[in-house]
Amino acid sequence: MGKRTTLLATVALPIVSLVWQPVQAAMVRPALVESGMPHVITVQEGDLSEAEQRKLRRQRQKEQQQQENGEQQGERRKKQREAAEGDDQQQQDRQKAREERRQKQREAEAGDQQQQDRQKAREERRQKQREAEAGDQQQDRQKAREERRQKQREAEAGDQQQQDRQKAREERRQKQREAEAGDQQQQDRQKAREERRQKQREAEAGDQQQQDRQKAREERRQKQREAEAGDQQQQDRQKAREERRQKQREAASEEQQQQDRQKAREERRQKQREAAAEEEQQQDRQKAREERRQKQREAAEDREREEKKAERPRRKRDEDRERIARDPSKTNETIELPFVDGAAVLDSDKDFDNRKGSAREERRRKRAEERENVRIRVPESDRDAQVGWKDRDRVRYESGERERGERRDRRPRYEERDGWRVEREFDNRAVINFGDRIIVRSDDGRRLSRRASETYYEDLPHGRVREVIIRPNGDRVVTIRSRYGDVIQRSRIDRSGSEYVMFYAPEIDRDSRPTFVDPGERLPPMRLTVPVDEYIIDTSAEEERDYRDFLERPPVEPVERVYTLDEVKYSARIRDKVRRIDLDTITFATGSSEISVNQAATLRKVADAMNEILDKDAGETFLIEGHTDAVGSDESNLVLSDERAEAVANVLTDVYDIPPENLATQGYGERFLKIDTDAAEQLNRRVTIRRVTPLVKPVAMAE
Repeated sequence: MGKRTTLLATVALPIVSLVWQPVQAAMVRPALVESGMPHVITVQEGDLSEAEQRKLRRQRQKEQQQQENGEQQGERRKKQREAAEGDDQQQQDRQKAREERRQKQREAEAGDQQQQDRQKAREERRQKQREAEAGDQQQDRQKAREERRQKQREAEAGDQQQQDRQKAREERRQKQREAEAGDQQQQDRQKAREERRQKQREAEAGDQQQQDRQKAREERRQKQREAEAGDQQQQDRQKAREERRQKQREAASEEQQQQDRQKAREERRQKQREAAAEEEQQQDRQKAREERRQKQREAAEDREREEKKAERPRRKRDEDRERIARDPSKTNETIELPFVDGAAVLDSDKDFDNRKGSAREERRRKRAEERENVRIRVPESDRDAQVGWKDRDRVRYESGERERGERRDRRPRYEERDGWRVEREFDNRAVINFGDRIIVRSDDGRRLSRRASETYYEDLPHGRVREVIIRPNGDRVVTIRSRYGDVIQRSRIDRSGSEYVMFYAPEIDRDSRPTFVDPGERLPPMRLTVPVDEYIIDTSAEEERDYRDFLERPPVEPVERVYTLDEVKYSARIRDKVRRIDLDTITFATGSSEISVNQAATLRKVADAMNEILDKDAGETFLIEGHTDAVGSDESNLVLSDERAEAVANVLTDVYDIPPENLATQGYGERFLKIDTDAAEQLNRRVTIRRVTPLVKPVAMAE
């Protein structure tokens, strides 16, 4: 608009004034030139006719309208440039805006140069006009009109070009924004495709792992089937060995043979007497079992009727206990399960609560004071749990068959410990009283040999006994026990000769240990520092938990040394070091240890986790604990709980192919109640699983 105004002031108005003023005025009136201003010739409206004045006013109005339109267009262009510059958010847009500004500056400089040229041209034209005033004015006016029209056309063409350039810039910006939007969409689609491919690869990897595990199980089963075909060969070799030994004995002197025959006759007579006595005892035990089962069935029916009459609602959560259970490290008090009537979380605390003497509140107060200075470091792994052992040499596992033994012709009877008194015997279980405690002790050799093709025993030095169980697939389970029946070592040797160790405590070879001492008595009270839900899992409430990850977690406090299996079984303080899973989906009937098919199916997730752990390390060991409610006598509850633990172990072996030698069982009766009540309670009739590997063999030091 500014250029048009200048053009109007410098060219159009002087020409108009020359055309419309009288000739005399044009000849007499000189041009007024102001210092620093362009030459402008003014026209007095009074000198013009009315028509000429109206035409001049219309011309001025038109020029004023054009000037206003030009100013508005300039403002719009300025706003468009500011909006364009405000929209450029990214570095690339800012760079492009800088290039556009430089281009505009160059265009503006070119426009200024053109303006100067036009100004110079106007000055030259004015000079020519002044020189030509004495000439033919009509010809000058005609020429001026032509020049004005030409300049108007040029100005209009310039404006049109300016508008076209502005429109082209807008179109380029629009295309650039559309291209950027398209690129962003393309990147989003590419990212989505990559995420889908990653998920597909992860799913394929998970499927492949599942297939590999399935394939490994199929291969194990195939090996077992192949091994069964070789059982006859193994029996033939065994028979051949026996024949060779028989021939060697026959090759001895006649005198020795006579003595052997005499001795054999005496032994046969002794065996016959023992067999007759054993058969009679077996009949008595069978009769006692039938009577006991009949009484249990009758008692179960009575208790079930009582329970139906007094059904209790689902356990309510206790808010105060839940708050403590989320972070037990903030208190020294005894931690209790977070629901109404919940007993203590730790078995060692339950033992302490049940002791005779002062009131429970007083005992708990003293126990809290003892915990005051106890500082526990939670290990990060099994090896980390055992790194605290000092001044110890590294342990090299020795084969369970390293020593030569003398074959026995029958199952051994182990010596009794000092202070142990057998109260009663139930089949292969004995109820033992020692000190102020009563325990049940069973012979797990019978559970391990259920599928055996052969089982035999050998005497070793220092009163030890080696039990060898031969499976149909050729695997051998070798267990070495002390004279008191403690497991010193247990391992499985497969057909290739590879040996996998489950228990390893050779120290008790060098120490006869005639009296059992609870090793937990020498330790300070247990202080639980992890949340309760990371220490105990209830399978009915946490079906979606990762059981493998939970079972593989290390102990909750350091392990002082390798403990024997009996020390772990009979010491609540030592067992408390490892976490546990409560199989409360196995709901035993009162007085029963039977497991239905439907309940056996609820063990699948836990059993799969245990199989995955065993696939990684075949030497892992799990303790299966059985519990009852407080209804019934101590002895009957102990036996019943031990039968429940054995029933779960048999299901894990028979249904889910978990080797029996990797499982240990123990019943505790009503000693460790989950609900603190003397009444019939379903939650107290339960089975618990713990992974005790870091307690029973030197994980960190073994080679």
